Amino acid sequence: MSAAERQTEAREGGVAIRAEGLTVSYGPKIIQRDLNFSVRRGDVFVIMGGSGCGKSSLMRVLMGLLPPGAGRVLYGGEDFWAAASARRAEIMRRVGVLFQSGALWSSRTLAENVTLPLEYYTALPPRARRSIASLKLAQVGLAGFEDYYPSEISGGMKKRAGLARALALDPEIVFFDEPSAGLDPLSAAQLDELILELRDSMGMTVIMVTHELPSIFAVADDAVFLDAKLRTLTAQGSPRELLRRGPAEVARFLRRGKGAEDETTEDAGGDAPDGVRAKRAPGAAI
Repeated sequence: MSAAERQTEAREGGVAIRAEGLTVSYGPKIIQRDLNFSVRRGDVFVIMGGSGCGKSSLMRVLMGLLPPGAGRVLYGGEDFWAAASARRAEIMRRVGVLFQSGALWSSRTLAENVTLPLEYYTALPPRARRSIASLKLAQVGLAGFEDYYPSEISGGMKKRAGLARALALDPEIVFFDEPSAGLDPLSAAQLDELILELRDSMGMTVIMVTHELPSIFAVADDAVFLDAKLRTLTAQGSPRELLRRGPAEVARFLRRGKGAEDETTEDAGGDAPDGVRAKRAPGAAI
């Protein structure tokens, strides 16, 4: 497929990111090889697999932090890693990231943390940056917390503040690295609901790395499974479809290592494993 054909497909088919023949490696050590998949615009796309399979490393390649060992990452049909550094920076301006720990600066208030991307990428005056920070914090349920420091808020609130910073530039694509890590089940469920609400209201594409099955079933429109032993992608599809018709190792992962005969389903459709619900009611703010 030519570059012009890929760009046309990306525009008409709604493809946000495409991986073609991608190898994820650190020097000679290959983590994953021959990865081919597309991320549709507006989807919540989940990268899943067992511990150590390379989920976070793949995300680092997709978001421009780790060069691929081979293959290409296409943003809207454009080869990201073949572009000049200035062009790569321009593409990344349309991307937001929520790191696993929230990665907030402890010496800065929440508002000051949220304004960091605005300080780096825009020439907006301080008052305008502060106004945007207040708006983004309000979007994630933290209105009135602008002058709090990270040490003064809960873990769930830190995740929300990190999300507000990821949204500061109104990105088209947002990456989430284990967003529910370290959260209690209720806080994790509330964060899942917030991600869906923001996706729907802002029309953004979400790419998420997680091994949390409740989150996978609650938010994912599409998913890929990385096999740690084979070191490649072995399945792509919605989690429920993969649970019903996917490879055996993927179904076992989605059933927490149990066989189908061991499971009793909890939802009306009968396609989610015990303890995993297809949808959860939103709760109060974290």
